[in-house]
Amino acid sequence: MNAPDPVAPIATSSASSLAAAPAARYRAVIFDWDGTLLDSTYHIVEALLGACRDLGLREPSREEAGWVIGLSLQAALYRLVPELGADRQDAFVDRYRAHFMALQHEMHFFEGQTQLLRDLHAGGAILGVATGKSRRGLDDSIERLDLRGLFRATRTVDEARGKPDPDMLLQLLDELDLDPGTVLMVGDTTHDVLMAQAAGVDSLAVAYGAHKPSLLESARPTALAATVPEMQAWIRARAGG
Repeated sequence: MNAPDPVAPIATSSASSLAAAPAARYRAVIFDWDGTLLDSTYHIVEALLGACRDLGLREPSREEAGWVIGLSLQAALYRLVPELGADRQDAFVDRYRAHFMALQHEMHFFEGQTQLLRDLHAGGAILGVATGKSRRGLDDSIERLDLRGLFRATRTVDEARGKPDPDMLLQLLDELDLDPGTVLMVGDTTHDVLMAQAAGVDSLAVAYGAHKPSLLESARPTALAATVPEMQAWIRARAGG
């Protein structure tokens, strides 16, 4: 999550190929974090399911747990465990964090993603992050992965309204003084795609993360990359400079 020919077609929401897509030059690329850059979908799902087991709650399917990745915590809990009372939400969060921290050492960037970021940065692209992680969680991850200085601006779920609300992207556009037409949002969920649409920004959905290709296509992203190498090739051809 084998690299195809880098110019092979990538399915898009309109069933057109990569070759048929306009080769726009994006000044900025805004990335989702978990499931897009960081190979963490499995671990987040495991942590959510572990918290449910610890509290004796109905254990959702892995697909249900994966669907809420990227949402704000409140929205995720409402969708995933609607029977959870407000008085037990803190306990759920504590158990989730305990499971997540126990698995954190296993998480790493998908192959080639760090080099992609460094190449885009060196080529003049403006890089940013819009993520459902907390500020502390994102900063810790950036520090642990030695990515300091690559991102011009970042937004987390405790600094803006959660996806698919466009607030994160709109804040980034304003801070970076960017026209929406010059920006690409990259993410692995429909929440990312719908956020981008609401902000007037193009989107590249990646089908190696939390949401299945059919679900991603239903949100009509600008393009859909099936694999990490496809994602990297698509962005390299269109960003920076």
